[in-house]
Order: sequence, then C-alpha cells, then structure tokens
Amino acid sequence: MRSYVVPFSALLFLIFSALFFKSCKSNDDDAVTNVNANVVSDLPEGTWRISYFFNNNADHTNDYSSFTFNFKTDRSVDAVNDVFSETGNWEYEDASNDASDDDGIENDEELLLMFTGATLLGELSDNWHITSASATRVELFDESSNGSMQFLTFSKL
Repeated sequence: MRSYVVPFSALLFLIFSALFFKSCKSNDDDAVTNVNANVVSDLPEGTWRISYFFNNNADHTNDYSSFTFNFKTDRSVDAVNDVFSETGNWEYEDASNDASDDDGIENDEELLLMFTGATLLGELSDNWHITSASATRVELFDESSNGSMQFLTFSKL
C-alpha cells in the first residue's frame, strides 16, 4: 500500500480557500431591497391611465378608459373623467412594512389605493402588490380572500 504526502503549501491553500468561500457567503435573505421605491417619485410625475384591470374573472379595463389619474406628492390622487371626479389617497409601503400586512406574502412592496366613494373607483381601493414599476408603467396584483386574482396596470399618458 502506497502512502501519499500532501505538501504543506497545498494544505494551506485548501484551508485558506475554504475560509475565503465561507466568508463570502451572502446574507441576502436578511436584506430588504426596495426595488420599486421609484413609484414615490414617478407617480406624481404626469398623468396616468388604467391600461389593464382584471377583476372578478373578467377584464374591466374599458370601465376605466375615460379616467385619468393624477398622483400628487401629498399622497392624494385625483381620478377624473368628463362627468365625474373623485379624490382618493395613495401610499407606497416598502418591504419592511410586512408587520402590518397579513396577506402571507413576505418582503413585498405595495401600492395602497383608497377611494372612499361607493363608485366604480371604489373597486380600485386595495393593498396592491407591485409586480414592476418604471417611469411609464406600474403593474400591480392582488389576491382576493376567495382566491381570485386581480391585476391592475397604470400607464403614463
């Protein structure tokens, strides 16, 4: 039976390599990244419309086609068409606000819309999960208590 001797330098290399890779381990699970925080600055920049609204297993985009939405820096939002207008409120919640969020989706960012009237705009009042956000488009979704999905997309005019 043959015996092999590992050179001391090779042994040191293996030890230091193992320590290096262990120290490089990412701890991203603990970090909260707010990738959609730009909605706070992007929404108040211009006029928006609903380019997609899916609710109660049907496309309701046309119900909102006449409305424009102006999100303001004071967190109010004006929804206006030719015959009707209503002012509501909006709020951005970053991923660190999950303590007040009991929907079971962790580390999510949300856009909260609140219209008080029992009008068509009341259907938009919800805690919307942000799928993506850019300077020209904000895509949102929500799951109703009965398990049905809702989708809402705002596009800048």
